[in-house]
Amino acid sequence: MHPIKPLLVAGSAWVILLMISFWASIYMGWGPAESAHDPASIWMYVRRGLLLACALLLPLVAGSKGAGAYGWKITQKWLLIAIPLGVAMGFVNPGGFDPRYVSAILLACMHALATELFFRAYLITTLSAYFKKFWPPVIISSVMYGIFYLTVSTTWQQPGAGKFIFVGLFSIIGILHGYCYKKSQSFLAPWIIHFLGVLKYKLFF
Repeated sequence: MHPIKPLLVAGSAWVILLMISFWASIYMGWGPAESAHDPASIWMYVRRGLLLACALLLPLVAGSKGAGAYGWKITQKWLLIAIPLGVAMGFVNPGGFDPRYVSAILLACMHALATELFFRAYLITTLSAYFKKFWPPVIISSVMYGIFYLTVSTTWQQPGAGKFIFVGLFSIIGILHGYCYKKSQSFLAPWIIHFLGVLKYKLFF
């Protein structure tokens, strides 16, 4: 099978998700509650549910490798890399989830799962079937990740060039996560980094 069909499906899904997310978060005004990680925000669950559904179902639609190809085992080496890296990111993250509450930890787990499955596992796996070299899938998926953050309320509210600074910042974070995914060949590596990286540890001090 030529990899162009999965590529077109993935690209179309990203565009549709971008449009839906902009409509819901910015136009309809549901973004602030989502950004505040309000457990009552229905949009917070719907957005991540859409990411999960795309990552798990679209490979079947496109006739490409499914979720079994995402890498569900992690080596001790990558576990020892992912955990301290994620915790370090959590200490410098100005936003994130309050780790003092079980509900917030569960929401952080869901957030990281959906994001990493779509932007790393699904997109990088799909792009890697077309681009055989290491960096193009990582960079392309990371830029898509950065642009997607324009649909997050806190990013969209930034004045002028601030929006593009946030896009660049999240693209760089995406490159880090994507590099770890490609090198470890395990979805669990970037998921652990992301999950631990969105917990606000400074609240304990």
